[in-house]
Amino acid sequence: MSNLSGTAIAELGKLIADTLSFDDLNEFVHASTGDRLFVEYVGLGKPRRATVIELLNALEELGTTKLFLRYVYVHRPGRDDVRQAIAKQCPAALAVPDHTIAISAQTAGQLLPKTPAEAMAPGLQRNVRPYLAKLDVRVWVERLLEIERRVCRIEYAGTAAGSGVLVGPDAVLTNWHVYEAVKAAGYLADLACRFDYTRLPDNSLQAGQLVAAHPDPIDCSHYSAAETTDTPENPLPTAQELDYALLRLKSAAGEQMLNGEKRGWIVLPAAAQPLPSDAPILIVQHPEGSPMKLALDTQAVIGRNGNGTRLRYRTNTDPGSSGSPCFNMDWDIVALHHYGDPKWANPLFNQGVPIELIRQLIATNGFSGALGD
Repeated sequence: MSNLSGTAIAELGKLIADTLSFDDLNEFVHASTGDRLFVEYVGLGKPRRATVIELLNALEELGTTKLFLRYVYVHRPGRDDVRQAIAKQCPAALAVPDHTIAISAQTAGQLLPKTPAEAMAPGLQRNVRPYLAKLDVRVWVERLLEIERRVCRIEYAGTAAGSGVLVGPDAVLTNWHVYEAVKAAGYLADLACRFDYTRLPDNSLQAGQLVAAHPDPIDCSHYSAAETTDTPENPLPTAQELDYALLRLKSAAGEQMLNGEKRGWIVLPAAAQPLPSDAPILIVQHPEGSPMKLALDTQAVIGRNGNGTRLRYRTNTDPGSSGSPCFNMDWDIVALHHYGDPKWANPLFNQGVPIELIRQLIATNGFSGALGD
């Protein structure tokens, strides 16, 4: 056992609740212990910090706290405050070994010089792209299935206008220019979000569920004037030009029960996730109004623009993808897709708005209560 003090548990509980959503918590617990958070450790309905504290107390009794904290430490490299607290309060977490098998490269029973102990002969294995982490398959797939339930097609009178993502019990985030197009067409009274529109394994279509939206957005931010030209960076978009519309649904789709579980929503992070150059970007979208698609590129990230208000990447999109959520390989939401290279021939980038900037502006405008935790 690590024997964490009450003060240590309170400190770790606050920090971990700040960096992990409920979905993250469930995944991290499952990946590190093999058990489900809300089945083995904590009851539903508690605030996030209280849930983490109760979880840590339960893990302390079982002597497995270090396994969970090790997983948090490894999978939150951008949160130095969290990692430092884990190192201080539970040094044993840092000593948990990785699950690898040591195999030596040898010739005639002699270890080859200058080869790592875990190298495999005859072709020594290499971590060619260190930013591509190895994934827990079941955790990764289950997270994708959760996200599938929370992405929707924005439409009016049966016409597709773009994509969106559920970010609260009854709040959907999309682009302002998607909302603007519906407004210009004169169909705000028919504005709606279609969930679960997918193609099934037998190639049939699942029509999904249409949920009406209120004609007036909860909050919005326009795109920059330059983004209607061939020189979208002249001048750079400001921190108030984030091209989003936060829509209010007429029913709480996020509370809907599907196969015994709530549909749920995606929690918008307060801080940016680290995204090195060439890191993967995955986009769940309804391109050209089609059934939900996943586009991914494992060498995607180009970088942020000059003032950090846009993120550029190479992952493919089409008309209708505007308003789609962009994720890293761990399914952390990182941006809201909104734009493509204006060059008709040989386009070089797609572009999204960093999601933490959207959350910050929504909070500044006084509408953070619409977002789910």
